[in-house]
Amino acid sequence: MRIKVIVPLLTSKYNSAVQEEISYYIAQDVLITVVNLESGSPSIESRYDEMYSTPEIVDKIIESEKEGYDGVFVSCVSDPAISVAREIVDIPIVGGFEPAALSAGMISKRWGVITITQSCARLIRDLATLAGIHQKLACICSIDQSIDELHQIPGKLEDVLLTQTKRMVNEERVTAIVLGCTGMIGMAKYLSKEMGVVGMPIQVIDPTAVALGYLQMMIRAGLTHSRLEYPKQDLRKRRISCIE
Repeated sequence: MRIKVIVPLLTSKYNSAVQEEISYYIAQDVLITVVNLESGSPSIESRYDEMYSTPEIVDKIIESEKEGYDGVFVSCVSDPAISVAREIVDIPIVGGFEPAALSAGMISKRWGVITITQSCARLIRDLATLAGIHQKLACICSIDQSIDELHQIPGKLEDVLLTQTKRMVNEERVTAIVLGCTGMIGMAKYLSKEMGVVGMPIQVIDPTAVALGYLQMMIRAGLTHSRLEYPKQDLRKRRISCIE
């Protein structure tokens, strides 16, 4: 099995950490390739960023199918370009949000999301509404840090996330939390451990772990997106300047 992981950034500086994290969540017969974007927004933290990066992400997904990959994971909790690409390729594609959110709904009647910025929180709220899973989503909180700021100061991200998690449990009464950025590497395990120590054994969901698990399951089960939901577009019949 071959899976392409698209990290929608204009830099490869996080790829080694992404590759290391992914190794915990894939079966021994799975080969992973991690790639970045050559054009688009430096990162996806707003609707504008998503719009600007979508053509490049779609191109990468089309390329992945042509190269014989069995599935694609777009490593972003905004699920950028997912619905668009499903109209073009046949292989299964997942982003970071929907698998994690659906998993949260299975194990919790009241769950929340911790993301990086308020603009990302709005994107996530839109995704939850579109997916019809917003009823159980109690709250979306942000830590007001960009992706580049997450790991600048050692220990800061852990402290901020732990404080926010405790607040959400105590004030919002959530019983599960989805990490709202795939850049929060290693934080799910850390938070689960620390919350257990203080007597609040909340489930913290790592979007990368769940997305890759779900994608592998889809591939093994022979599943992909429904053509009744995502009718396939024949690009040869449409004159779109950015697509040959």
